[in-house]
Amino acid sequence: MKKLLFTIISAGVLLGACSNTQGEEEKQKNASSTEEELVKEDKTFSSSSTDSNEQEKELEDSSTEPSSEDADSNNDLASEEDDSTQKEDIAETQAVEDQSNEFSVENYLNEHYAIERTHYSLDTWENEETGRTEYVVGILPDTEEFGQEIDTVFKEGNPYMDDDRTKKMFEVAEELLVDLPKVNDKVHIESVYWSASENEEFPVVLIQDRAQSTIE
Repeated sequence: MKKLLFTIISAGVLLGACSNTQGEEEKQKNASSTEEELVKEDKTFSSSSTDSNEQEKELEDSSTEPSSEDADSNNDLASEEDDSTQKEDIAETQAVEDQSNEFSVENYLNEHYAIERTHYSLDTWENEETGRTEYVVGILPDTEEFGQEIDTVFKEGNPYMDDDRTKKMFEVAEELLVDLPKVNDKVHIESVYWSASENEEFPVVLIQDRAQSTIE
């Protein structure tokens, strides 16, 4: 009877031990399974987070990149600015050319009506009635000595006949009055005079056209 009781107790102890061992194994399996699930979840979350970041970056890049319409608009604007700049440059160049080509009475006189040992002096004003520029042309000596010689001819001799230099001045004065309005219809010679100096109080009037008779 004692042996039977011992055998039953031993079997119970063995069964209990086996049960405990199986329980521990189950716990270990469950723990291992839980860890694997957590690792999977972490990987899934990490992957999802990476994908989300990549999508956000793509959206930002697409928002910062100009669209084809914006690029075309910018190109059109740049082209318009270039055209405007070119037009301004052309206008400035034309203005400079027009200014350089502007008729100069003084240059014309020196080129076509030069008188030896003299130079020209010009006074001008705008004639509101005719719309022309009026010129008073002075013939002045290049040296004081030459001025005194010519003054002596006008005071003591016959400037129309006796001296070639004074005769030349009268001829040039008459030609200027007729020629200049034909060359440039915006110009009129009001008078031409001889003066021994810039500050001569009584210059010699060679010819004048106050009546505008030379204007057609």
